[in-house]
Amino acid sequence: MKKRVAIVTLGCPKNEVDSWVMRSHLASKGYEIVGPEEADVVVVNTCGFIGEAKEESIDVILEFVYQGKDVYVAGCLYQRYGDELVESLPEVKGWISLGEIRDVADILSTGGRGPLKKPVLPVADDFSFIAPVSFVYVKIAEGCSNRCNYCAIPLIKGPYMSRSVDRVVEEVRMWLDKGAKEVVLVSQDSAFYGVDLGVEGGLVDLLERINGLWGDFWVRVLYMHPAHVDRKIVEAVASLEKIVNYIEVPFQHVSERVLGVMGRKGGKEAVLKVAEWAEEFGLKLRTTFLVGHPFEEDRDFLELVEFVEELRPWRFSVFGYSPEEGTVSYGMPAVDEEVVKERVSVLTELQDRIIFENNTEFLKKRVKVLVDGVNCGRFYAQAPDIDGAVFFEDNELEPGSWVEAVLEDVAGVDFVGRVLNASCSS
Repeated sequence: MKKRVAIVTLGCPKNEVDSWVMRSHLASKGYEIVGPEEADVVVVNTCGFIGEAKEESIDVILEFVYQGKDVYVAGCLYQRYGDELVESLPEVKGWISLGEIRDVADILSTGGRGPLKKPVLPVADDFSFIAPVSFVYVKIAEGCSNRCNYCAIPLIKGPYMSRSVDRVVEEVRMWLDKGAKEVVLVSQDSAFYGVDLGVEGGLVDLLERINGLWGDFWVRVLYMHPAHVDRKIVEAVASLEKIVNYIEVPFQHVSERVLGVMGRKGGKEAVLKVAEWAEEFGLKLRTTFLVGHPFEEDRDFLELVEFVEELRPWRFSVFGYSPEEGTVSYGMPAVDEEVVKERVSVLTELQDRIIFENNTEFLKKRVKVLVDGVNCGRFYAQAPDIDGAVFFEDNELEPGSWVEAVLEDVAGVDFVGRVLNASCSS
């Protein structure tokens, strides 16, 4: 009898795609995919990006070990720390590198570990056993070639590798045929898509191809480096019918000096251009800010705060700098830890106020909502898992359906809505 297996995913949506690959391959080999409570074996797909993510990964691994599960560890944490991690966690039954996710069934049957292989690109066939409810993530590339001074992703995943347009479109078509209503395109820098293959305008071409597919669906693009976002990309997002008017471009900072120390290509000019284009074309902008990086001074942080107050991004996240071994920034003199915490706190308070005020601007407006759960869904300005949701009272809504609703109240990052029409199109 095949064992019952659960896969627990930590980190970003790109990791979720890798977990889908593993679930599909295990199911194809006869394994039963269940929740962690019922599982005999738990595969923890880890994140190794920053300190807090690494700590969470270790905690989750040990939690399942203490529950008596057979635990296998996959993903970025193992890819990054290899022998060191294996030696420190002898309780783990087996190890799965980023290049071995399609071999997960063999690894579970034999235990142990193979060589640390770099990531492999997903293919559409990997997901044949998965039925989406409302949205899916589609990975359009692996790795990253930006090599920002603070970031360990290129060390973990290697340089940027684009999938072909044809393979991505093939996968999108497969998901639409299986009932998906939103396709979320992800990679470490989606604006760089196709550049490594010598393809000019790769992301725009991909969006046009997907937009031309038959069906009633949304497309959303996540993670674009500001240096690689050009006007053509912004115009495509704004003008193509099925692409939602939403972009995610992590700015990290606005001080030219700090961006230079961070090794952020394009510097302040790229940040300001994207902000200007988002306003010009009426796109909801999600971004990220990193504070406390080495050599960030009070004047730099003040410039960032003033920029955020003026920009008022639709959504933004705030992170304190985490020194990562092997990066250029790791050897730089650190900003005092208490100073970093204070700067995070100041920007987080500003974040809460701006997001609340942004939400109130939508009150009493009618929006089309994609239903994700029985009583909740999202409108175009809400990416899955990160931007909040619209909640409904006393409605038995079918996941994967469209409804027209009026937004009647704000609850933090979320809305309370009232259904007006339960059979509208996107």
